[in-house]
Amino acid sequence: MGAERVDKQWKTKGLSGYSTGAILGTLNHYGAKVDEAGFKALAEKQYPLQIAGEWKLGWKGVGPFAPFPYAAADELMRRLFPERVTPAHLAEKIVTVLGRASELMDGKAGALEPALDDVEKLLGSLPPAGETRTLFTSELVSFLDRFATAFEQLPSALQARGHAALAQRTAALQESLFLDRKGVVTALLEAQAGARDDGLAKLTALAAGAPDRTIFTRYWALDALSQLEAIDALKAHGLALFDDAAKEDRWPLADTVIHLLARHLEGSPTLKGDPAFVEGVISRFEEAHRRVGHHGH
Repeated sequence: MGAERVDKQWKTKGLSGYSTGAILGTLNHYGAKVDEAGFKALAEKQYPLQIAGEWKLGWKGVGPFAPFPYAAADELMRRLFPERVTPAHLAEKIVTVLGRASELMDGKAGALEPALDDVEKLLGSLPPAGETRTLFTSELVSFLDRFATAFEQLPSALQARGHAALAQRTAALQESLFLDRKGVVTALLEAQAGARDDGLAKLTALAAGAPDRTIFTRYWALDALSQLEAIDALKAHGLALFDDAAKEDRWPLADTVIHLLARHLEGSPTLKGDPAFVEGVISRFEEAHRRVGHHGH
């Protein structure tokens, strides 16, 4: 491994043109003691963000080498586990989908379908549901942060522009990537496409508490009901969702829920006319602020 190392231009060039030995040599030079076999062992159950986090604990690289651990972990995983997609790689593909979709909706005949094909081919390599999948999804979300809203709204936007089949494909893609949204995105599309009662019924069922339903699935269903201005369903399930999130000590989620309900309360005479609901929102809003703090709402 000796003197072989990556040069300072790696950030401009990317790491694909450097040898594995140079990448490992650079890691070792700046404090991450690892060889190819050691990396493979680390990568059995971890993804680049977790691996890089361990390396950063003793990292001595500065300047262009300060961010090297993550880039190195991602590049090594792409090389040594080519059958496994990394979160960064998948995020790149999703951003390409968003770009192609934007071109299509701007009236340019585009390459959205091939871009979707590229992402869909990778779905089979995702970890199954469980701790490793949660780590993968968390890392993916961190890369998609700037694009999160555009990606969430993509199926509805495509459907509104008359691209129903592509809307269904992007909805299925979201539900495959984010397991807590299973059934939610397609039900929202159904409601928006004209079958409002059927879509609302599915979303209302998903928002209700049940042993086989995660609290996050319930939240995404409530969010979809919010988009549909489904006041009765919000009233029926919103406060219970807050309470269950609080019981699980998930205060950021509970805070998000109560702000959603408060927003609808401000604009709905129906909700304002129910004193018990109003009091329920106000008391929970205050409790959420005690737990989470005021953050600009």
